[in-house]
Amino acid sequence: MRSIIILLVSLLFLTPMAGCVADESEEVKSFPTFSAQADDGKIYDNAAMEGSGYVVVFSAEWCNSPCYTTMHAIWNAEPALPVLVMSTDPAENATMTLSEWHASADAHDDEDGDTGVSLTSYAFMKGSEAGIALEITRPGSVVFVNSQGEITYQNEGRMDDTEEIRAKWAEASA
Repeated sequence: MRSIIILLVSLLFLTPMAGCVADESEEVKSFPTFSAQADDGKIYDNAAMEGSGYVVVFSAEWCNSPCYTTMHAIWNAEPALPVLVMSTDPAENATMTLSEWHASADAHDDEDGDTGVSLTSYAFMKGSEAGIALEITRPGSVVFVNSQGEITYQNEGRMDDTEEIRAKWAEASA
């Protein structure tokens, strides 16, 4: 009987500790290796982005919404963030130049002669390797990456909530 009581008391004290240990061991996922020339002529890769947080929007040339909607929502929430726009389509399937693609995204909010905002700090690049590595299946998906290259948040599909964008950027840039 005494050994049963000792066993029960031991289980009572160990059970809460097991939950605490499991919660603290979340898997940290790094952004995959990438390297591409963007529409601004610069080469972007993991080393170039090291040391500062950034946002990646996975898009396609043909994707107006949710892709362009997401890009403009990010701009409206936090203008001029370091945003990389990566294709969800293989580079060999391109139908537009990078500058045409960027201009098309800029024009998304143009109405009645008003040119809206220009996504000046966004770098558009071809190549779907990073999206494939992250199993991104929906254009318009967004990934927030911290200064160590770790993914702090991944959103599948459209993201247009201003407060959520600001909160996720605060986590990535902390």
